[in-house]
Amino acid sequence: MNRSGIKNINIKKNGIYHIAYAVMIAFFLVMIVGVGVTNRGQSPAELLSEGNIAFDEGWYLEDGSAADVSHLNKIPSVMPYEEQSVYHRLPDDLEEGLSLCFRTKNIDYQVYVDGELRYEPVRRESNVYNKSLGNRWNYVPLYSSDAGKVVEVRFHTVYEGDRACIDHLRMGSAAGEIVSTFTDKTVAVSTCLLILFVGLLLIVADIPANLQMHKNHELLYLGLFAISIALWCLAETNLLQFYTDDSRLVQLLSCCALIMIPIPLVLYLDAAFGFKRRVVVPVICGLSAAEFVICTALHFTGVMDYHETLTFSSVMTAVSASLLVYSILKNTFRKGKSKIRNIYKVLRTIGFMGLGFAAVIDILRYYRGSINDNAMFVRIGLLIFILCYGSSSLEKMINAVKLGVQSEFVSQLAYRDGLTGIGNRTAFQERLVELEKEKKQLPGIAIIMFDVNDLKLINDNQGHQKGDQLLVCSAEIIKTAVESVEGICYRIGGDEFACIISGEDVAGRCEKAIVCFKKGMDDYNSVEGQPFRISIASGYALYDKLQEKEMLMDVYQQADVRMYENKKQIKARV
Repeated sequence: MNRSGIKNINIKKNGIYHIAYAVMIAFFLVMIVGVGVTNRGQSPAELLSEGNIAFDEGWYLEDGSAADVSHLNKIPSVMPYEEQSVYHRLPDDLEEGLSLCFRTKNIDYQVYVDGELRYEPVRRESNVYNKSLGNRWNYVPLYSSDAGKVVEVRFHTVYEGDRACIDHLRMGSAAGEIVSTFTDKTVAVSTCLLILFVGLLLIVADIPANLQMHKNHELLYLGLFAISIALWCLAETNLLQFYTDDSRLVQLLSCCALIMIPIPLVLYLDAAFGFKRRVVVPVICGLSAAEFVICTALHFTGVMDYHETLTFSSVMTAVSASLLVYSILKNTFRKGKSKIRNIYKVLRTIGFMGLGFAAVIDILRYYRGSINDNAMFVRIGLLIFILCYGSSSLEKMINAVKLGVQSEFVSQLAYRDGLTGIGNRTAFQERLVELEKEKKQLPGIAIIMFDVNDLKLINDNQGHQKGDQLLVCSAEIIKTAVESVEGICYRIGGDEFACIISGEDVAGRCEKAIVCFKKGMDDYNSVEGQPFRISIASGYALYDKLQEKEMLMDVYQQADVRMYENKKQIKARV
């Protein structure tokens, strides 16, 4: 049976194993999901937060009027940068070990119980931070002795016009609320980490993919875009605050990541699809770089911090996102024969549609009043988009690498002698042409000619295989001798070799090469049992600045004449 038949049998066997494994997976999935649904009880998060109650209603201002703490900036009496307070009376049956749990945004604040300071967040200071504490989770301890007392949140907003709030207000177990927060954010954080991981993989994959001469950094740009998106989304989940007490640092990370999104996205679109108008990339990248410079200058001069200039960042991100949609739609419906394989056209379609559907779902959720996570599906859509387009770009890069390897192989065939592995006649002639242009700048050039004796005799009496072996051994001796003085060796005919030495002291280096060459022959011939005796004629000629009018082809012919004179001398001795 031939190899093709054996391969087909193996493929069929593997197909059976694939089906068997798929059945096993399906069985276990059905079993586990079925048991999980029918026997679902309370999760640890639900057990810990059991008994926790909402505490967002009943807040009031100093004058007794109701206060909507989830929209502090909309309260008429709340003026930007001016201190204000909201109040709430604690229950009369307050149990020991409870906490007041809430999130704050864009306010500085302290919590008092009956006028006594109970809680004040840590405020790290640095000239690189924004004015705000950002988003921060807070857990204020309460005691049974606090029953019936008034809780006061004394605050002032730090931005004019931006949303300032105290939300997610709950009273109960702080541990339960923390675990519930992590549970609610599991999908969001997992998606962000996956996007970050995929981005790092794409950047790493770009390194070997671009070792070839033709550079295309699709993977690098898509990876940088993925990392920027992942860091921004991760900061927006508000879970990083649990790993540091410096919420201002997390807010700074969010602002900076948003600024970093447009440039890699536009560069990726240009590398993947190409813009008909070449001005698009420099304009968008230039504007993004200018935005960075302006926002940074405003930030460090104290005029506006990064958070206050988010409008500029959002506009740039929206423009680059519009280019993304335009480029994808244009290339999807482009007429003409596509060079993209069907599977990757499908992948790109899935990626784009996944992102589009995710955005529509989150927009609908937002207008229906869902405030739990307004970007939950967008993050998943981004992950699908990056995976699909990353796979397509990776396939393109792999094909480019293959073509590069094939091109290099063809180049080697064009300039390398197939038998000896050294340069061939074409390479020798092109090198002569190059040196002809450079000879006035070089101290000297030497050409050494070699001719292997008795090749026809060995071919006729011992066979062409032995003749080839003679040429290979001769080439190795010549190459070793010439490379010892930094020369280059070529096979320019059946039994003829030419070597070029350029630079300083070419005459002395030629003599050293000839001595080394003769020693190599003697060493080979001195070994008993060799299938043949090697005899090679040689001769060289020199060019220096005193011979400006002389062509290198003349030097080559002089070396050839001297080599034939040496060949006659060898035959006369024999």
